[in-house]
Amino acid sequence: MSGETYLTFKVADEVDRFFDESSRTQGESPRLALIVGPVATGKTTLRKENYKTGFVVVDSVEIFLNMSRGEYHAFPNAFLEPMDIFGRLVASRAIQERRNIVTEIIGADLDELKALIEAMTSIGYKVDVQFVHCDLETAVRRNLDRGDDAISAYHAGPFNVTWLMEAARAVDPGPA
Repeated sequence: MSGETYLTFKVADEVDRFFDESSRTQGESPRLALIVGPVATGKTTLRKENYKTGFVVVDSVEIFLNMSRGEYHAFPNAFLEPMDIFGRLVASRAIQERRNIVTEIIGADLDELKALIEAMTSIGYKVDVQFVHCDLETAVRRNLDRGDDAISAYHAGPFNVTWLMEAARAVDPGPA
């Protein structure tokens, strides 16, 4: 025995954990809650408080932490390939099923932010952008006090944007 630990993941189980009936729309346009703001300003706190139900979480940190099974692993490299696969599947399924979605990004690249909003609205999503901020001293303190499981949207956001953009582009617009 080499002492190595092997983790196995069931794709369906890893994806299904992000879905419940509350995220389904009831005839209305699906919503993308896009939480935007600088590092350590409270984006995840806002998401966890205001979007516990009714939304599919498309977030590389949540996928990564689920895969970590409570142990510390370096983000994203420890699970880069499966995390990317699961994230793409979650985003794709959420959009195909026209479910409400919530995600977090820094939003410093305005062209990228605009492209994401346009991609989602072009497939019928209502996009609610929520800008989160706090004073610099608080943000610095929060960032320094982060635990191993508090991975910044600075690192996670690019995955979230990529997954949503690709899933939106894959939507069949129907007959012209």
